[in-house]
Amino acid sequence: MKSFQDAIGDVAGLKAAIEASPYDAVIAVSPENVRYAGDAMIATQRSIRDRLAMIIWPKGRDPVFVLCQVEEGYIRQQSWISDIRSYKEFVTKPTRLAADVLQELGLDSARIGCELEYLAAEYVRELTDALPNLKIEACDNLFRKVRMRKTEKERDLLQKGFRGTEKAMLATYATVTVGEDEWSLVRRLADHILLSGAEDVAFNHINAGPNTGYPHAGPSGYRVEKGDIVKADSGGHYNDYLSNVGRTAKVGKPSTDEVEMWKRLREIHHSIIDMLRPGNSGRQLFEEATRLHEKHGIPFPYAHNGHSIGLEGHERPMINPYEDIAYEPGMVSTVETRVRWVGKKGLHMEDLVAITDSGPVLLSDAFDNEEIFVI
Repeated sequence: MKSFQDAIGDVAGLKAAIEASPYDAVIAVSPENVRYAGDAMIATQRSIRDRLAMIIWPKGRDPVFVLCQVEEGYIRQQSWISDIRSYKEFVTKPTRLAADVLQELGLDSARIGCELEYLAAEYVRELTDALPNLKIEACDNLFRKVRMRKTEKERDLLQKGFRGTEKAMLATYATVTVGEDEWSLVRRLADHILLSGAEDVAFNHINAGPNTGYPHAGPSGYRVEKGDIVKADSGGHYNDYLSNVGRTAKVGKPSTDEVEMWKRLREIHHSIIDMLRPGNSGRQLFEEATRLHEKHGIPFPYAHNGHSIGLEGHERPMINPYEDIAYEPGMVSTVETRVRWVGKKGLHMEDLVAITDSGPVLLSDAFDNEEIFVI
């Protein structure tokens, strides 16, 4: 059986955070934090909303995994947690079993930290009806802080995912033909993402011509024309960890204006990447991005300019005007540099960078986008 030392995430760090917290126990309920704490993903948590899974982790004790009976065999094989309690779907409510476990542990009147950004009010009500003396408080930031710093295993997974998605985009761009529609592009890119090692495609936006002027347009019947920009912003799940890559190409030789615009965007991109150093904050990076866009005469109406990533697409720290968390070695961040003229044209690049003591390290290095890729 696994031990928590085998986990991909920093489960020892999570345990230490729980011990240092003001809570008598912490409950993980979101798919991402159940996966992080238990080192096993329950896919139906995402697709069947009322099939709850929880990890109840009391101070000074081992955690208890509460889940649906149909998932029990798989989780016993995959998770390091040995105390597993299951409920029969439609017979026993998951919150009823969780209340029984809390009572068994002597926590029926305890101060409990729970992911209240995720757990629906109805389930909170069921818990407090069953245990009226229970005190439930939000502990979402406890998980968030632990997950900000990536383990070596996490960084390796993220790099594998970004490189795989980059190679998928490169293979797709290399085979674009004039006259094919966006449906063809999106299907081929999805195939390449899966072939690169992803277990599924998390999101997939690849557009051509005027549709590149939208951030996340779905595929359409628009047919690629010579002279079109083709822009992709896509990602997959690689062992549950997300990729999120942005790359731009041109059908034929880029115009002088496009080459000049891309050069200015790349200057901004490199400058922001170079600021991903310990001690700096997302607010500082965003302010510098704003200044550089103004200097180069490029519109900058965006709410952020990049973000950390892991089991979720947008994790903190963010590169936005409100983010004051200082970067630390072990963190990662995307840098997302783009310009869009709505319904006309858009250019987009997005890379993953690791923050280290010796400076930023580019992790998405499989598709050199220093110049616009020519199809």
